[in-house]
Amino acid sequence: MKFLKENQNTERYVDSIFSVVRAAKADPEGINATAGCLYDEEGKLLTYKCVFEAEKKITAAQKASYASSPAGNNDYIEAVSSFVLDNRVSNNFGAIASPGGTGAISLAVENCLTEGDTILFPEISWGNYKVIASDNNLKALTYDMYDLNNLFEKIDSISGKLFLVVNSPCENPTGYAYSLEEWKSIFNKLNNLNREVILLCDIAYIDYATGDPKNYFSLFNEISDNVLVILAASCSKAFSYYGQRLGLMIAIHNDPEFIDLFINLCSRKARATWSNLNNAAMINIATVLNEHEEEYLNELSEAKNMLKKRSELFIRQADECGLEYYKFCDGFFVTLKMKDNFSRDSLHQKLLNDHIYTIKVNKGIRIGLCSLPLKTVDGLAQKIKEIM
Repeated sequence: MKFLKENQNTERYVDSIFSVVRAAKADPEGINATAGCLYDEEGKLLTYKCVFEAEKKITAAQKASYASSPAGNNDYIEAVSSFVLDNRVSNNFGAIASPGGTGAISLAVENCLTEGDTILFPEISWGNYKVIASDNNLKALTYDMYDLNNLFEKIDSISGKLFLVVNSPCENPTGYAYSLEEWKSIFNKLNNLNREVILLCDIAYIDYATGDPKNYFSLFNEISDNVLVILAASCSKAFSYYGQRLGLMIAIHNDPEFIDLFINLCSRKARATWSNLNNAAMINIATVLNEHEEEYLNELSEAKNMLKKRSELFIRQADECGLEYYKFCDGFFVTLKMKDNFSRDSLHQKLLNDHIYTIKVNKGIRIGLCSLPLKTVDGLAQKIKEIM
């Protein structure tokens, strides 16, 4: 087609999520399980008091100013890197600010992969992985995240550079998480491959996991020279700061000179793509972490407990009525298991007819427990089972 670059994907883009979200918001009788944001028990978007109290102190000049560099403000990068890594990584690392976790993933893909390369991501996963692959003219290959043997077979089927995406813990959309033993098996596989390996860990929801979700970070200290680990972190999710679009990409490798080169390349790509990030939002997150971290962690703990109560209730009632779902550990979402996308589409439409709004994913239907108060979660599994 004229005017466009060669091999441009010209398939019309329709974001199915936002169209269903609009329909849900327009239905006063509806159960809106579409949201990817955390809501409180009154049905209002949850915001952390310490985040927005700190924001009030940011001056007009700070809000109007550019950030210090395309890579982001240094105090923001240092504060968020420290918060994310939690003193668990002694290997060499570098970081760059990004517009949300999505920006971090895009930076990694665009700097590491060449047109025609393959990106490997979970079969049941966030739809934007596929969009990012398509827009960069990459081959998309998926694996069964519940079966490490399947993952390893898919890894072996790729010749040349490996770019592996793992979304754990709190996987979007299933809520699954790898155990430390599973992570050890994954790293054992990657470390022994005789080729370049980029492991992208999408940790957008990690702060809402229970237990010790960062226990596998210690494995980053024992990687082979052929492995580059990239973390895609989201302040949008962690601080309930969605619209401000802030994230961080952290690169970890044995060679400090390579890290310096890689972050420099990412800075240039950032400069040529979004140029500059939200200065006031970076100032605010740095302030919260440096001056109000205990307050923030207390509020985060309350939010996690609220979310946990919802998921425990839904899972218990789903088990009682025989409603099938993908194995769940923690997170914003539970995903109903469908045998194929035809049956998925049929159930999704039946739910819409009953004013229950959900999101379709590959071989599944995503239920956003993050947006539903406990009183709405109560009985929802049984309603869905009856509709089926």
